[in-house]
Amino acid sequence: MVVVARKENIMKNLKNQSNKLPYIIFGILSLFSVSLIFNNNLWFDESYTLSLIQHDFPKIIEILKTDMHPPLYFLSLKVFCMIFGYSIPITKVFSVLGYIATLSLGLTIVKKHFDSTTSIIYMLTVGAVPMSLYFSVQQRSYQWCIFFVTLSFIEALLFIENHKIHHCVIFVIASLFSAYNHLYALLAVGIIFAFVNIYIILKDRKLLKAIIISDIAMVAGYSPWIIPLLNQTKSAAGNFWLKGVEPLSLIVFASGIIVSALILAKKDNRKLPIIFAIISILSVQIIGLFITIFIRPFYIARYCNEVLGIFALLVAFGTKNIKVKAKKAICICLSILSIGCVVVTGIFEYNPSMKNFFNRFDKVTSSSDTFIYSDSAFGIMSYYYPKNTHICTYYESWFSAFDNVQYINKKKIKSKINSSDTVWFVKNTLTKTPMYLKENYKLKSVDTFKCDFNTFQVYSVQKK
Repeated sequence: MVVVARKENIMKNLKNQSNKLPYIIFGILSLFSVSLIFNNNLWFDESYTLSLIQHDFPKIIEILKTDMHPPLYFLSLKVFCMIFGYSIPITKVFSVLGYIATLSLGLTIVKKHFDSTTSIIYMLTVGAVPMSLYFSVQQRSYQWCIFFVTLSFIEALLFIENHKIHHCVIFVIASLFSAYNHLYALLAVGIIFAFVNIYIILKDRKLLKAIIISDIAMVAGYSPWIIPLLNQTKSAAGNFWLKGVEPLSLIVFASGIIVSALILAKKDNRKLPIIFAIISILSVQIIGLFITIFIRPFYIARYCNEVLGIFALLVAFGTKNIKVKAKKAICICLSILSIGCVVVTGIFEYNPSMKNFFNRFDKVTSSSDTFIYSDSAFGIMSYYYPKNTHICTYYESWFSAFDNVQYINKKKIKSKINSSDTVWFVKNTLTKTPMYLKENYKLKSVDTFKCDFNTFQVYSVQKK
């Protein structure tokens, strides 16, 4: 009896530890992301976000109609900043909250409807994917897209498995929020809807009425943005910045195929949740790559982020039926990768190049100086030097987010510069120096700085 009692106590303690572990992992990963917000480094897309939210709500929507983004993230961020302030750390916190919300799905819904192990592996996978942590502190919509698309997938799965209407309601709401955050999130939930519809028609017609109502609700809910979406798509067909197939997107796609194949190799894994997850993940990438290869470049690796949470669920579902030792080994590997992600992302986010540059450059520039640009460098510099004159020689309608930038024809540059002015030309190293500057001005290289994955050059400009 004593031996039996001891065994029961040991099992009870192990169970208690197992129940606590998801909360520990959640807390550690959440702190990891919070630790990355305390820097002032911005790349162009982030400067666009911060400039855009300075406008009032109608103006934000008006500008976005000429861009490639739905409005929800930007409107939500503006409300958040109106309450807590417009500082860079505050805007990063908003994205971190999306990352924490994504992790919390593992702690709540996944743990409740599946088990603690699935919850643990899901959260560790989210933490182990570099792009997830990287975008957790970016002032962009990606992290909230991950959350809403993942929630949409989970609730869709629970709906077709459990037949409960509240899952269907949450599924539709999460899908609408996804669609209003990013075009590829719209694509992701479109695929999820297609799968659910086909599954119900073929396997469970009892749910047919519910899914038809859901389809109508989704279309009706998104209808206010359909015309702007069509205009955006038309504009992108001839004017999107991407020029070809991004190699990293192919690597990510190949990785998804390999992981899916490994999971499906085990017969026990050929079940609805896994099939659903694989179709959702790969379809987004296949469609994106198809459009890019055969129609117009319109897909890059970071758009894969939209289905990252589903990928984490795929890994969690796929490891459910393997041996305990193998599970422990996977958890250890994922934990090591998570720590590695924090270190690498921290080094990247806290890159001193920009800080050191501004410390040097502030000593030689003043608010009366003029900056000239021929590429997206204007977004970065106009944010950090808002009182200066900023002149850019090309224009797109969504550039109106930057109030302090003038867009003029390159032939009129001379008329904008006085001989007494101190003038700087800033460009990406990947951009060629324009001939109109070479022919009319002396350019002297002054400094360089790294921002995100790009290096920028700063030149002093003097008339010949």
